[in-house]
Amino acid sequence: MGRRTGIKLFSACYIRVYKTIERKKRSDMKDFAPTGFRYPSTRYSGSKRKFLDWIWENVKDLKFNSVLDAFGGTGSVSLMFKRYGKKVYFNDILKFNQIIGKAIIENRNTVVEIADIERVLNFKVRNYPDFISSTFKGVFFLDHENEWLDRIITNISTISDEYKRAIFLSALFQACLAKRPFNLFHRANLYIRTANVARTFGNKITWEKPFDELLKKFIYEYNQAIFDNGKLNKVIGGYDALETPNGVDLVYLDPPYFSSDSNQGTNYMVFYHFLEGLADYPNWKTRMNGNISKIKRIEDTPEIQRWTHKTKIFDSFNKLIERFQDNIIILSYQSDGIPTKDEIFSIFRKYKKKVTLRSRSHRYVLSQKTKEELFFIAK
Repeated sequence: MGRRTGIKLFSACYIRVYKTIERKKRSDMKDFAPTGFRYPSTRYSGSKRKFLDWIWENVKDLKFNSVLDAFGGTGSVSLMFKRYGKKVYFNDILKFNQIIGKAIIENRNTVVEIADIERVLNFKVRNYPDFISSTFKGVFFLDHENEWLDRIITNISTISDEYKRAIFLSALFQACLAKRPFNLFHRANLYIRTANVARTFGNKITWEKPFDELLKKFIYEYNQAIFDNGKLNKVIGGYDALETPNGVDLVYLDPPYFSSDSNQGTNYMVFYHFLEGLADYPNWKTRMNGNISKIKRIEDTPEIQRWTHKTKIFDSFNKLIERFQDNIIILSYQSDGIPTKDEIFSIFRKYKKKVTLRSRSHRYVLSQKTKEELFFIAK
């Protein structure tokens, strides 16, 4: 089971006050009510949101009722399977992705209403923590935005309903990405946003939108993605994909991409360590483990490193496919990667009798290269 995402920062007195306010009703709650299913937008690197129709076309005739999404990310593929009536088990090693899974995969009918938003934005306590303000001054956001983040993450932690709390946090993650150059946290490049120069890229308008406005926008999007498909879909926790519990019909694998042009694979902790810190606010400093770099990122774990080191990537692929050899396996990857298409085929053939490959050309944002999206189906 996924771990609880709440942060206990206040006395019982504060919690009682908040719950008393929470019981009040507002006539304008309908403003954030779902109006029809839509996939939420995401600025996540490697997201499969644009491929969902194509993925479904390739799997719809397979015989399966349950699916494990072992590298769940921001949940687009899991949400697709949920939409088509499958029982979904969502896993990701990163805590902030687990929270997104809680919001839209496990959640059956809970939405955030306008009154909830007003309470979170306006709720006040006597003393707020200042970890973000003091640790990341001048790194990712402006000073007043850092103060807002310390305040809002504290207010969100007081929400008693775990699914509303997950929606708030998921929307906050997207709001943070929207205000970042390149939608990443891998560099201390606030200057790109603040420099008074002519721009050929970036979205200055979005960068300068107030955080609370972006938060509302993304809460509305997440509300549209919440529905009950009649199955008990679950976030099963922060497992390494090689140790994820099994017992499903089909396993969907979307491991971090390792480009043949690079000496290191895609490291989502480098890209999104700030979101991981928001998701684990009380333990943020401890997880940084004394990191003195400019971006002060959370340290990698051995489970992450097995996908980012060239000396480990082949063994990781082999163990992953061996682990799920008794399941239908769907594997997403890109051409021009390590392992190569042929090398992945060779690994599959050690464990599976029938392997089919589908491919589709695609160019990712911020890339000039057109690559093939590879889609292996192994039975």
